Amino acid sequence: MTLPGGTTPLPRAARPVRQVPSRATRTRGTAPTCDNPRRLTTMADRVTVIGWDGSPLTRAARSALSAATLVAGAAHHLALPEVPPGAERIRLGSVGLAARRIAGHRGSAVVLADGDPGLFGVVRTLRAPEYGLEVEVVPAVSSVAAAFARAGMPWDDAQIVVAHRRTLRRAVNVCRAHPKVAVLTSPGAGPAELALLLDGIHRTFVICEELGTDREQVTVLTSDKVADHMWRDPNVVIVIGGTAGPAPLTGTGGWIAGRKTRLPAGRPRLGPAARRGAALGGGRVRRPAGRPAGPAR
Repeated sequence: MTLPGGTTPLPRAARPVRQVPSRATRTRGTAPTCDNPRRLTTMADRVTVIGWDGSPLTRAARSALSAATLVAGAAHHLALPEVPPGAERIRLGSVGLAARRIAGHRGSAVVLADGDPGLFGVVRTLRAPEYGLEVEVVPAVSSVAAAFARAGMPWDDAQIVVAHRRTLRRAVNVCRAHPKVAVLTSPGAGPAELALLLDGIHRTFVICEELGTDREQVTVLTSDKVADHMWRDPNVVIVIGGTAGPAPLTGTGGWIAGRKTRLPAGRPRLGPAARRGAALGGGRVRRPAGRPAGPAR
C-alpha cells in the first residue's frame, strides 16, 4: 500500500518504539530523573560491616572477609591476616569518600571498624540515602560495654555521648545533668579537656585507655586531678556523680535504657578492677594477661 505523497508504511514490527518514562521517574516539564538524584546508580554486590574488639573473628566475619574483593578499614584492620591479599584496600579516613568507592565497586565489599559499628559508628553513614548501601553487620563488643565491664558497673541507666572539639561543651553539659555518662572521646576532646570544662563540679572519672590491647589501662580519678595527666587515644571516659533522678517505682530491675537511677550516697560503687585503681589514689589497672590484643570501639 502506498500512502499519499508516495511513502510506504513500515511493517508493525519495524516501527520505532517510543520510550515513555515510568511514573516513578517522570517529572512534568523536565527530563526523566531518578527518585533521588543524589543516590549513586551503582552498588556493590554485597557490603558487610565487621566490628572488631581484638578477639578472634567469628566464623561469619571470616567468611565475609575471605570472599571480599574490597576491604576498607584503619591501618590495624587492613593488617589483619584474614584480609585477602588480592583484595583492593581502602584506608578508612573519610567514611563518606569510602562509601562512594564502595558504592561504585562491583564485587563483595567489607568495612572493618572497632567494636560495635552500629553504636556511633560507620553504619549510619553507609546507610545514608546519598549512598544507598544496604549492609550486613557483624558486631563486636562496643567500647562502652567494655568500659563498664572493666568498672564492674551496669550501664542500662547511662547516657552515651560523643565528644569532638566542636561539640565538647555539649558533652560536658550532659555530664553536668546526669549521674552516669559514657563519653566517647576524640583527639582534642579527651578526659583532660572534659574535666577542665566541668569547672569545679565534682565528678569521678573512670578512664579506659586502649581497651582490648596489651596497653589497656583503667584509671579512676576525681575530676580535679584528671587534667594533670596525659591520656592515650583511643579512650572512653565514664563520668559518675551528681544529682540522681528518682528511684525506680517498683522492683529492682530496669525496664528502659537511659533512665536516671539513684546512685548510692558517697563514693560510687565500682567493680574490683576499678576499685584497685581507686584505692591507689587514682592508680592504673593494667589489662590482665592473656586477653586478646586489639581495640574496642
